[in-house]
Amino acid sequence: MGFKEDLKREMRNATNDVSKEVEKQWVLNFEGHTIEIMNKMLEETLKVDGEIIAQNIRKSIWSHIFPYSTLSGTFIGKSGKKHKVHVKIGGFIKLHLTVKVDGQKLLTDSMALQIFPWKNKEFLIPFLEQQFSEHGKLVNKDLPDDEFLYDENQLRFAPGLADQLVNEPVLPTYTKKLIKLFMQQVENPSDATRKATYEKIQDEKVISYFHEFLALFIETEKDEALVQKEAIWLLDHAAHREVVKFALLVLGTTNCENLKERLKVIALHEEFTGVALFVLTNGCRNVNDDIWEVAKQTSGWGKLEAMNFLEPGREEIRLWFLTHGVEGVVEGNHAPLLCAEKGQLDIELHEDTITNTVFDGVSKLILALLYEAQYRQMDEYEYAGQVLMRYTKHAKSHSQTLHHFYILIEIAYYMNRSEEEWNERFEENWKPHEKLAVETVIKEMSRNSKWLEEAQALLVNQPDNSGALAIVDYYKNIQ
Repeated sequence: MGFKEDLKREMRNATNDVSKEVEKQWVLNFEGHTIEIMNKMLEETLKVDGEIIAQNIRKSIWSHIFPYSTLSGTFIGKSGKKHKVHVKIGGFIKLHLTVKVDGQKLLTDSMALQIFPWKNKEFLIPFLEQQFSEHGKLVNKDLPDDEFLYDENQLRFAPGLADQLVNEPVLPTYTKKLIKLFMQQVENPSDATRKATYEKIQDEKVISYFHEFLALFIETEKDEALVQKEAIWLLDHAAHREVVKFALLVLGTTNCENLKERLKVIALHEEFTGVALFVLTNGCRNVNDDIWEVAKQTSGWGKLEAMNFLEPGREEIRLWFLTHGVEGVVEGNHAPLLCAEKGQLDIELHEDTITNTVFDGVSKLILALLYEAQYRQMDEYEYAGQVLMRYTKHAKSHSQTLHHFYILIEIAYYMNRSEEEWNERFEENWKPHEKLAVETVIKEMSRNSKWLEEAQALLVNQPDNSGALAIVDYYKNIQ
C-alpha cells in the first residue's frame, strides 16, 4: 500500500480509538423513572423510561468546535407533573457530565479521557488461548487486529507471510531508543511508560531489528525477573501483533520454563510460530518434541518455521520429515530441501527395500524438489543424481497409481535439458551413470500403455487434470 492509504488507515484507527474511549453511558433513577444519558463520538442521547426526549447527531467529528453539548427535554411524571431534564456533557481532557431535573442537580461526574493503544480492544494472546481451551486447537486463524491492518476488501497476507517479505533493517537509533523505553518501563511500570514502549514498538516490524535488538539487549544491565514481568504484561495486553512478537523476543532472553505451555499454544498460530519457538529453544530445556508437536499442527509459513527449529533427533522425527514434511507448506520456499537434508533422503533411498508409506511420502518430497519457482531445489540438492537414481529403482516395484507415474514424468521433464545444463550438473551433483539409470527406468516403465490409457480415461471426467495432461503430452512427444 502507498503512503496515502497508510495515512488514511492510521487516521481511521485513531478515530476509532477516540470513539471507543468517549463512548459512555449513565443510568439514573428519578422518582421511579429511569433516566439514561449516552455519549458517543457523533451522538449524545437522553432517554427517559426508554423513550428519547433529546438527541444531538453530527455528520462528522469536525462538525462542531465547542467542547460541550447540551441536551434538554421534558417528561410527565407518575403524578402527572411535567419535569424538565437538562444535561451538559463534554470537555477537552476530561469528560464532564452534569444532570439537572427541574433545576436541581441530580448528578455530576468527571473522568479522564485516556487513549491507550491497547484499551477497548481484544487482546490477542487471551483470544488464542480461549480457542485452545475450548477446542484443543486454534480453529480461527484470523486475528482481532486484522481490522487495524487491513481495509475492507483488501487482500490479506497469509499468517506469517509479511515477515518473510521484510528485508530492510531499521536505523540503529530506533533499536537503542526502544530498549531505553522498555527499560524505563521495567524500572517504573506505569500506564505512561508502557504506552511509550507500546507505541514505539508499533513503528517498525520486529523481524527487521530482531538480531540487533538481541545483541544490544543482552549487554544491557537488568533484573531478569522484572524484565520478564513487563514482557508478560505486554504479552497479556497486546492488541497488536508486533507487540506480541516484541514481548516474545524479550522473553527469549529469560528463563521461560514456567511459560512453556503458553508458548506452545502461541506457536500454533503461524503469525507467531517462529518467534514463539525462538523463546522455547532459548528459554526452555528439552523442547525438540514440543517443537515437533507444533510442526504437526501448523501449516504454511508457520510449519516452515517449525521445521527450521526441529531436529531429527529420533528416527520417528526423521521419517516424518520425509513423509509429511512438505504437506501444507507454501510452494516455492526451501522446505523440500530442508526435509530432504534433515530426513536424510539419500540414505533412506539407499535401502534395498522401503515401505509403501515411505515411498508415498518420498514421492511428494521428490515432486516438491522438482517444483520450478525461481529455481529448482533439485539442482541445489547435493545428492540429486543418486537420489533420483534410487527413487526410480524403487518406483519399479512401488508405482501403483497414476500419480506415482506422473512423478516419473516430471522427472523425465527435469532430465530433458540442454547439454550445457547437464555439464553443469555433472560438475555439481550428478554422475553420467546416474543420468543413464534414471532415463532407462523411465523409458522402461513408459512402455506399459496402461498409464496413457488411465490418463486419457481420467481426462474424460476431469479435462483440466494437470497430471493426466502432462502424461498424455509426454506420450505425444516420445512417439
